[in-house]
Amino acid sequence: MFINKFLVSGLLLAGVSLTSCDDFLTVLPSDRITEDDFWKTETDLQGVRAACYRQLATSGVTNKIFFWGEVRSDNMTLFDQTQDGIKHAQQGILMPTEGTFKWNEFYTGINYCNLVLEQGETMTQPGNEVDPSFRQSDWLPIKAEVTALRALYYFYLVRAFRDVPYVTKAVRTDEEARARVDGQTQGVNIMRHLIEDVEAVLPYAANNFGSSSENCGRFTRRGVQALLADMYLWRGCMLTTKESNPKGDVVVNADGDTLTAAQCNALATECFKKSIDYCDDILDWFQSEYDRKLAENLIQSSQDTNLDYPYLYRMKALSNENVSDDVYATLWSKDNETEAIFELKYDANKSVSNNTLQNYCSSPSGNTLSTRSLVASSLLASSAASSYDPARGYGKTDIRLLETLRYDPNSSSLPQIHKNMMTGLTIKDLEDVTQGGKFEYITQAEQNFPIYRLADIFLIKAESIARSVPSSTTAAANELVAEGFKLTNTLFARSNPRLKATGTDGAGQLVSDRLKPNYATNTSSPKNASELLNLVYNERQREFVGEGKRWFDIVRQCEATEETVSDVLTNYITLSTSVRNRLKQLYSMYNPVNQDEYKINGEEFGGNLKQNPVWARYSKN
Repeated sequence: MFINKFLVSGLLLAGVSLTSCDDFLTVLPSDRITEDDFWKTETDLQGVRAACYRQLATSGVTNKIFFWGEVRSDNMTLFDQTQDGIKHAQQGILMPTEGTFKWNEFYTGINYCNLVLEQGETMTQPGNEVDPSFRQSDWLPIKAEVTALRALYYFYLVRAFRDVPYVTKAVRTDEEARARVDGQTQGVNIMRHLIEDVEAVLPYAANNFGSSSENCGRFTRRGVQALLADMYLWRGCMLTTKESNPKGDVVVNADGDTLTAAQCNALATECFKKSIDYCDDILDWFQSEYDRKLAENLIQSSQDTNLDYPYLYRMKALSNENVSDDVYATLWSKDNETEAIFELKYDANKSVSNNTLQNYCSSPSGNTLSTRSLVASSLLASSAASSYDPARGYGKTDIRLLETLRYDPNSSSLPQIHKNMMTGLTIKDLEDVTQGGKFEYITQAEQNFPIYRLADIFLIKAESIARSVPSSTTAAANELVAEGFKLTNTLFARSNPRLKATGTDGAGQLVSDRLKPNYATNTSSPKNASELLNLVYNERQREFVGEGKRWFDIVRQCEATEETVSDVLTNYITLSTSVRNRLKQLYSMYNPVNQDEYKINGEEFGGNLKQNPVWARYSKN
């Protein structure tokens, strides 16, 4: 039957859709499918489960993750001036007519997840199993990963649009699709649903799928915990409310009761604490795996037995010149999952390619790069030649400068972005990475697309710590705040292997106060939680360029702070005055509903979708 070929293959692409409903929910082509002939075995269900992941990995989804999370930020500058969509976004003018704001590919993935969740329950009802070899004990781990996957789809939509339709019932036919006229649910309430759903299945999440590749390419228990840690951080920020800056949300609990501002703020603090707890669970797992491998002689212990977080990979080279960057090789090698938690997998030999970075940034050919639409912003590298520890951007010994940018000391042009496009990197001088390096590029676009890795957990925990205590709380007075600084500075130290703490013998000028053991707790000038938050945001920018996170970080701060949006844009990101003047309201940080989708179900057309109030003026009837 056609459905077997269509579903089990996992090649469920958004382009295969019903023209009557593909502007809102892309559904299965029911005119060619007899569902009675499907859902008969676990193999059928597993095929659609694989399709849920496959849809997330399509360029229609990853291109939008990149656009929504990177393009509006200060990480990148437009190179190709013919790209009007990018130009408008970077100017702070978001047009509802822009195709990049369509969300149908995400609802396609959500619909596949809904199908699996509904059919899995039906197929494994005790005593009425469709496949005797497929029982509830087999189903529950699948339910856990697909529930997490559906939550991830929605989580991206909430971060990009805030309020979106929340649909948990699968659509199978044209008639069902036409009947769906869902309005938006407020994002803060969607986050509650997502967290409740994912926490309910966490006990059934698999610890091991049998291979390192599967363990990173599917939602294991630690992947689910990472998603929960991130969602709790976001929900806490969205719950935070100030009388001076009300959001107008009607926040309800599981019983449907409306929460007061005081209750929201108290719940926000609990969310940050839950985020910390889930991060701790993941870090404990990495420590236990490190201890196991050490005991089984699978790895060698660090030369420094007092090293914090020994499972975080460090540079092993002892020389300074022409050093092979084994940190880059470890983090970004296709087959090395040392620090990966959940990532999208690709195989160019099977026509499954990751072209997102090449579409937007640079396309490798041999050892050269062709620039596409975007290059690095000036702030990322502007201080590298003069500072070891700039507040923003990369310093003189920060290996991420070369891991992220094709930095050429002899060029005055803005550098190209080549992160996750190299197979190897050799650094000319670890004591001055601005001398450049030798770059070896991929020949096939099959590099993995990271969603969560160990660095995410370090910085999610540090940020949750900073947000869970009063901003004036010092590290000297609070062990958690001190740990937040240690987590953040450990990532900085890993990326600056030639820096030493001030006062270290023979350190010369290669020093940074951030490497002092008492950097945060120095009694004469102890660091506080507010300073930790600033440090985390600057470190996140250095660490995650090109991973679709920078703009979302700024949106999250706008949700959490008593500052105005204008203040956040002044204090946390470098944007032009004209752009800051256009982005003054919270909803200006979010995307508009695409005009085509609005015409299907918008209020002005007899439906229930509301246009983002900031961008409605650009709508065309």
